[in-house]
Amino acid sequence: MVLGIVGLPLPDETLLTAVGYLVYRGQMAYFPSVMAGMLGAISGITFSYVLGSLVGRTVLMKLGKFLHIKENKWARAENWLDKYGGFALFGGFFIPGVRHVTAIVAGLGNFTFRRFVFPAYFGAFVWVIVFITLGRFAGPQVESVSMILYRYLEWTIYFSIAALLVIVVAFWRWFRIGATQKKR
Repeated sequence: MVLGIVGLPLPDETLLTAVGYLVYRGQMAYFPSVMAGMLGAISGITFSYVLGSLVGRTVLMKLGKFLHIKENKWARAENWLDKYGGFALFGGFFIPGVRHVTAIVAGLGNFTFRRFVFPAYFGAFVWVIVFITLGRFAGPQVESVSMILYRYLEWTIYFSIAALLVIVVAFWRWFRIGATQKKR
C-alpha cells in the first residue's frame, strides 16, 4: 500500500478489493485488514507529503522534466489544492493518479502538517473501508462469475485464437496487396 500511494504503478484498489474477498472467504479478518490497509495508506500519504516538503520546488521541477511534468502543471495543481484544500486531499484518494500528487503538492505548498493530517488520513480511512467492504460484499458474485468464466474458458480461448488468426491473415493480405501495387 505504501508504494502504491507514493506513486508506483500498483493496483491499490484491486489489492484492497482482493483483501475484502479474502475477508469474505474467511481467510482474513475484517478489522485487522482495515487497520493494515489504513496503516499502509497513511504511511504512503505521509511519506509523499514529507517528500514534497523536503525535496522542494526546484528539485521537483528538475525531476518533472524527466517525468514530462512542466511547471505550469505543478502550478495548476497547487492552485487547485489551495482552492479546494482538505476536500482535494480527502477526495483525491478516490481518483487514481490524483492521490499520488495531492500530498506532494501539499508538502510543497502552504499546507502545514497540522492542516494536512485530518483530511488526508480521513480520506485514507474511508477509502480503505470502501474497497475492502466492496470486496467483502462482492465475494459471492466473484465466485459465481469465476465459475461461469471457467465453464466457458475453453471456448473463449478457441474464439480468441480464431479471431487472432483472422486478424493476422487480413493484415498479411492487406500488406501483400499493398506491396504488389507498389511494384506496378
